[in-house]
Amino acid sequence: MEESGWYVRACKSTAKQWEWAIPNPQAFSRKCEKSVSPEYRDALRFTGFDLEAFETVLFSYAGTFVALILLLGIDFFLLLSRSFDSKSLFIMGTLTFIIPLIVLYYLSEYVKIKAGLMKISSLGDIPEILSYIIMSMKLVPNLEHAVLFAARNSGRPLATDLKKLTWDLNLRIYSSMDDALLSFADLWGRNSEYFKRSLHLIKSSTAEPDEAQRVITLNRALDISLEGTENLMEAFAEKLKTPSYILYSIFILIPLALVALLPAVTVVGMKPKTSDLVLLYDFIFPLLAAVYSEYILMQRPVAFAPRKIPDTHPDLADIKQKKRTAILTGALVCALTAPLGYILLASGNPGGIVSTNPLEGYLLPALPLVIGGTAGLSIYLYFSSLPYKKIRDRIKQMEQEFADSLFVLGRRISEGKAPEEAFAHTARTMEGSKIGEAYEGISMNLLSMRTNLKDAVFDEEFGAFRHVYSERIRNTMLLFTESVHKNHEAAGASIIKLADHLKELSDVEERIRRSLYDVTSTMRTTAAIFAPLIAGITLALSEVITKILNQVAERVSRVPADLSGMPVEISPETFSQSIPPDQFLLTIGVYIVLISAILTRFAGAIEYGGERAQLKYDLACMLPVTVVIFAVSAAASRVIFEGLV
Repeated sequence: MEESGWYVRACKSTAKQWEWAIPNPQAFSRKCEKSVSPEYRDALRFTGFDLEAFETVLFSYAGTFVALILLLGIDFFLLLSRSFDSKSLFIMGTLTFIIPLIVLYYLSEYVKIKAGLMKISSLGDIPEILSYIIMSMKLVPNLEHAVLFAARNSGRPLATDLKKLTWDLNLRIYSSMDDALLSFADLWGRNSEYFKRSLHLIKSSTAEPDEAQRVITLNRALDISLEGTENLMEAFAEKLKTPSYILYSIFILIPLALVALLPAVTVVGMKPKTSDLVLLYDFIFPLLAAVYSEYILMQRPVAFAPRKIPDTHPDLADIKQKKRTAILTGALVCALTAPLGYILLASGNPGGIVSTNPLEGYLLPALPLVIGGTAGLSIYLYFSSLPYKKIRDRIKQMEQEFADSLFVLGRRISEGKAPEEAFAHTARTMEGSKIGEAYEGISMNLLSMRTNLKDAVFDEEFGAFRHVYSERIRNTMLLFTESVHKNHEAAGASIIKLADHLKELSDVEERIRRSLYDVTSTMRTTAAIFAPLIAGITLALSEVITKILNQVAERVSRVPADLSGMPVEISPETFSQSIPPDQFLLTIGVYIVLISAILTRFAGAIEYGGERAQLKYDLACMLPVTVVIFAVSAAASRVIFEGLV
């Protein structure tokens, strides 16, 4: 909850600083306690915020009042500095009225919003947390030990609740772990019935006298958890279809359709300026699309989220230097490419490559600006994220190989082989794989350093798994190091059980990805192909309309005013365009880049949780494709339409 510390501090500070504004603080506090809903009180308790209801209410009022005063001050300053037409005054007044209401809603509902996000995020943690509890229970049938293991070794948000549970148990709030787990199950049963059922099965497994029946009960608890997670993600995938269509149609198709119509609005007397176009296409439309996409993503349970790779990883020792080199290289490419169109114009436009009139030449002078800017940004994103991507891919490969390797390892251990010999045999069997290299490191540590198994695996200086940032692998190996002290047959059987367990997790993860593929592939295709293709064509259509209007204006200019016979006065200025073509293209080009980035982020967050390094890599690969298709579409459409007008 560190990321929400600002809210708690702001509420506490407001309660102290604004206490003078309340005539009767005790009466105000009682009134607030009565006015807030039970849902709000539950959310306050769930988030763990050390706040009273009156503190949150007072902060929402104070924040709204401050926002209103700031907006009125800005309006007053602008009115003194310059004059505005009626349309601008109306927009200013509307924003001054609406923004404080938005602030009031957000601050007053923040606790419920935060609680909802925490619940959704924690629902995605359930299969991983339960898997650690069940794996531990299979090896050591001790419920308290299993819960403590999951709480201590998981970095998931749900593990924080388990830590609080164990703390409450130590404080004797609960008489036993059974009571604590039942209370925890009832709390989470409101949000996840399958989590509650799994916890009850785990608890009941401790009463099973037969080992085989106990394992069956634990497996059933795991099955319920995995089925529930899979059903949850499939339901999310189904619910994604309509919001995705809205995102695609309202924030992409409609704005791009308007591009072709903008030159025609001059006929009815509207003269949009470049600043209006930039505000609409480079700020308002992308902002609305980003906000709506984030709203959709807030409903996504974050299942199987990857661990963050710290910069202390040995493969990232020179990452700062690589980032500086990436920035300089990207800036150089941008500086050489972006002004190319205007350089050609200054050189006399050899070959008529650059367009100086509608549908003439092959490209507008602003097109290299879009290409160069995107190329420079993509180069930086690619080379600054590539080292993280390589590490992440290596970890994914190890996770895929890990379950198979455990089968081999478990067989050797059950045969009575020493751990160093078992690891060496598994490394030879898995030769050429990343996990095989790690096992070979464990064997070498055991043979040459004469250390214990846990240090050979996890020691911060020489442990073979010290740089394996996979929570699943590390925790499974930790369970293995704890179980290997049993007799060889029991230890080998335990390892094979862990392998079966991991296979089930991997299968569910793969099925979840397949269920989300339709949405993610549609968004990626839209970002890379459809949006830039449509934008290039509509830009060419806008030039067609501009050229036709110019021809009409030229003919109107040759007709004497007293012979025109028109019911209204029409002059060539009526058809003149208020936005230069190169500025028009630059604005739409920036819009396409922004929309492509938003859709790439949207698809990535659905597929893998929006991990930052992977997102940067995806953008580095997607944005150049988007801009190339946009440029080719715009140039080819101009050539095609030139022969038709």
